Amino acid sequence: MNKFKHTYILLILVTLHVKTFAQAPKSYIVTHIVNKIIDKGEYADDRRIDKKDKINVNNLVYILNTKKDSIAFYDSLIPEKTVPNLCTLTKAQNNLLLTYKNESYSTELNMAFNDNEKTVLIGDKDVFYLNDTYYKYLRRSIGDNLNIPDLIDFLEDFLINYNLDDLKYISSYEKYKHKDFKILKAYMESYRTQASDYLDKWNVTFSYNEAGIPKYILKESTEGDQELEKKLVSSNKGIFKYTKHTNAESRLITDSEILIDNNKNIFEEKVTSFQVGLGKETRYEIKRISCKSFPSGEFILTSGSISKMMSSK
Repeated sequence: MNKFKHTYILLILVTLHVKTFAQAPKSYIVTHIVNKIIDKGEYADDRRIDKKDKINVNNLVYILNTKKDSIAFYDSLIPEKTVPNLCTLTKAQNNLLLTYKNESYSTELNMAFNDNEKTVLIGDKDVFYLNDTYYKYLRRSIGDNLNIPDLIDFLEDFLINYNLDDLKYISSYEKYKHKDFKILKAYMESYRTQASDYLDKWNVTFSYNEAGIPKYILKESTEGDQELEKKLVSSNKGIFKYTKHTNAESRLITDSEILIDNNKNIFEEKVTSFQVGLGKETRYEIKRISCKSFPSGEFILTSGSISKMMSSK
């Protein structure tokens, strides 16, 4: 499908979505996030290739409806983009369906709750086992109320596996606020991107500190390969620091330092990525400049209103 046809279909979907909400006045919440991206350069054999940092400012705009089951997303790093990425969570018979569409791809994710085993099934094979308190919360919040920010919080460390990484800044961070919210373990499966007939089977383990804060996460294959390791460095009054190591099929190895501040709704990163085949390392930092939320009467914004918002201080 060519880009113009895909864009046309996306416009139709957006229009239909707006019409479904046009029967009665609705209010929406706009969250405008401004991040500073500091490109720290490229390195080969630990020697920097370019000599000067490059700084970009990225405006992220998320529009949520009152129920929080629909999100429109604009990213200023994609120039002249007036059609938003659109994320919706709906009930499909006994299951849930999360749909995320933009101009280049579409992701559909089925989900199902199992009350007997207190598990959440994502897709066909990924199973997350929860303690009773967290399961009941998610069963109500996601299963009944279709709350996308709580779903993003739940899948926080695996968003990239489901092509949902764009939405990480709209997380509710609820599991950091409740000491009794725990994922006990998980089982996941995925095919290699460069060997589609090779199936990786993953066991994911979770541990928590005495305050119930996620302390350690390890995603390891049955063959002993580690795709994800996340460690808590410090936790103090709603401010959390983590280190995160990921290995994507021994092609891209990434080390991150992550700061989460629940008090100020801040998520910041320092990232070092090593491209194994090229022998090249890139480093960058993402720092939050501001985060503002305000009501809106529109779910889909005009290019003029987006430009005005992004140019405002």
